[in-house]
Amino acid sequence: MNGIISVRIGEDMEKELVIVERKMLVERSEIIRRLLTESIKQWKINNALEELTAHKISLGKAAEMAKVSIWEMMDIVKDKKIDWIGLSPEDIEKDLEIVKKLSKK
Repeated sequence: MNGIISVRIGEDMEKELVIVERKMLVERSEIIRRLLTESIKQWKINNALEELTAHKISLGKAAEMAKVSIWEMMDIVKDKKIDWIGLSPEDIEKDLEIVKKLSKK
């Protein structure tokens, strides 16, 4: 479905669009489509990261929601230093103790 959307923008934004038009040598409608596409992509990533940070979804689900590969999502999570596992330091200590006990057997 192709739709036509009318939007009013302020003078400042219009001036910014003129600068982008001159730089990119592309029609205004194409610039707006590109900017909107990029903004929606970034919104999807941010939304998925919020859910992931709140431990409401898995890393795989976050990648699916953001429409990126799981590898890309892992890079994003790493770059932003997001705790997606949800383990407390105490949980990690307990797990380490269990591993130590099991490795002695």
